Amino acid sequence: MALSVLVQQLISGLAMGCIYSLVALGYTFIWNAVGIVNLAQGDFVTVAAFLYAATFSNHLKWGFVPALIAVMAVMALFGMGTERVVYHPLQGAHPRTVMLSTLALGILLSNMDIILWGPYPVTTRGPFGQDIIRFGDVSIMQHHVFIIVVTLVLLFLQHLFFQKTTIGKVMRAVAQDREAATLMGIETGQTIAVTFAYSSALAGIAGVLLAPAFMVSVDLGSVGLKGFASCVIGGFGHITGATFGGILLGIAEVFVSSFLSSRYRDAIVFVILVAFLLLRPQGVLGRKVGESL
Repeated sequence: MALSVLVQQLISGLAMGCIYSLVALGYTFIWNAVGIVNLAQGDFVTVAAFLYAATFSNHLKWGFVPALIAVMAVMALFGMGTERVVYHPLQGAHPRTVMLSTLALGILLSNMDIILWGPYPVTTRGPFGQDIIRFGDVSIMQHHVFIIVVTLVLLFLQHLFFQKTTIGKVMRAVAQDREAATLMGIETGQTIAVTFAYSSALAGIAGVLLAPAFMVSVDLGSVGLKGFASCVIGGFGHITGATFGGILLGIAEVFVSSFLSSRYRDAIVFVILVAFLLLRPQGVLGRKVGESL
């Protein structure tokens, strides 16, 4: 295997892994806040990708930054609406009931995508188009480097947000112990709504970064499964684990697709997911916990 090819595939895998990490973080924040898996998270990414590609970029001809900000704002509002309509009325119900409601939401969104934007795939340009960076024999797409840089900056800003800001500390408190946070006078209902908004905004960023690299279609929702697998690999509910799991999965997927066969691109996700569930269900960075009956 040529070193140049290895480096190219590694960068491509890191870029895809960063996308999966953003999706996985969306799962993680909702899980930590309310103890459910938002099964519509992948469909949120698809909606964001369509908003960017079909509406803001292709139709309205907005630049990348204004379109990104608009998508994040729309998705944040959509996330708050999801909390109010899908989660809030069922917050006293069994978690499986709430998860089924998010599954129903995902089905609704996938059909709404077809109604609003049509059944055909949509293509669009990113901020760098198809430009390539060359280092000797190594050719790397600028958009892949851009995805990695944006994700790293976002993770750094997210760290500052949760460590230095009041709302970040409040979100951490609710995630750690919602009952104790309530007793301390924290408005947990508002905090959960903000968490849904933040999770949806992350899906919006993932959709915008993904749209220029692939044709945007309803099948894009499969990134939701890969984000879920990233959570399992890293340790469900573990923020650093979600990032690690996404990067590991992205690299594995690209290498299998490039050096084995593209037919196994999605199959490797299931193989890794099942392997971790059987051999290390707590994930790489998670811890075993006991449950008393």
